[in-house]
Amino acid sequence: MSKFNSSIWSVCGVIVLSGSLSGCISSNDHLNMQSITASNNNKDRLAVRSITVFGDSFNDVGTFQGATNDPANLGKATVNPGKIWVENIATYFDVSLKPNRSLTMDKDASSGATTEIGTATVIGGNGYAESGARVAMLPSQSGVGNNQLVAPVKQQIANYIAAKGKFTANELVIIDGGTNDTYAQFSALCFGTNDNGLGSGNTTLLIANEQIVAAANAQVDNIKNIVANGAPLVLVGAAADWTNTPFATTYLNAAYQATDCSTPVSAQQITNWTKRFNQILKNGVAQLPGVIYMDMWKPMNDAIANPTQYSLENVNKAACINTKPTSSGVFCTQSTLAASDAAQTWLWSDSFHPTPRGHQIMSDLALSLLEPVAMKAQ
Repeated sequence: MSKFNSSIWSVCGVIVLSGSLSGCISSNDHLNMQSITASNNNKDRLAVRSITVFGDSFNDVGTFQGATNDPANLGKATVNPGKIWVENIATYFDVSLKPNRSLTMDKDASSGATTEIGTATVIGGNGYAESGARVAMLPSQSGVGNNQLVAPVKQQIANYIAAKGKFTANELVIIDGGTNDTYAQFSALCFGTNDNGLGSGNTTLLIANEQIVAAANAQVDNIKNIVANGAPLVLVGAAADWTNTPFATTYLNAAYQATDCSTPVSAQQITNWTKRFNQILKNGVAQLPGVIYMDMWKPMNDAIANPTQYSLENVNKAACINTKPTSSGVFCTQSTLAASDAAQTWLWSDSFHPTPRGHQIMSDLALSLLEPVAMKAQ
């Protein structure tokens, strides 16, 4: 496959609505677009025969099904059994996508919803992403399973290479990460948790800032490792600025910060961390062959600003009202929704994760980026 230029693909996040890039890119980008579009049907497009996914809850295709005790609930952080964005991509390319491991609930991560210690079992699928995963560090941030067992993205990649060696010539790799790293620093400062191995309450803002930079550089190294091991096409999802989530409404507001945080962390701080992480990531992968950087949250932010254009009725609250065993989207199904059509008309499933409609908004953007360089295998 030819070494295409991925930099023009990170400019516009609202392609899904307009069907055109007009107004989103410069005249020079239009020229680049024309040259790539002209090659849409030529032999340089990758015929996708398999997809491998690394990352966190936004990419997790069912690692926690074993925690639900419900064969009909796949344990994804959305409204189950609805598809998440990477599954939409797999469907488009007519390939399968199954979790690599099965994790059960843990007494600590689930705030006492169980008395059991979470376990992990390899089941062999190509969905290595696990809810709660940080880029390279433990503890993870799952809120459901054992946070010493949820594999960081770095370990997920190592597990793949140990099991399969190099990536294949017709393999699309999708990876995200970083959101749990910004959350971990918020938690370490605000809640005083021991997320940096320094002891509870010992993280300072300076340390947190350094951890964000370290995580971003580690994610760049993760992607370099994937490319070095033969992956012909890699779609890289940016970290999420979660200041517009229902979680943020509760925990980033001034009143909560003033009374319940050991060290207050403002919404602007989360935004700054996210921007710093994503800029390091974007710059670090810009010259890697076959790598596309995707700001998967741009269309989500546009949906929040313009909900009616996306046929959304609620972009502020969680659609899932389940409380047992926890309020996580992992345990959310059609029967636990605030409204019967909320999976398609609300943006958020739980306090942190998109509904299937939210995931579709992201996958529409992803497929628009992949179409010029990838095609279904014949």
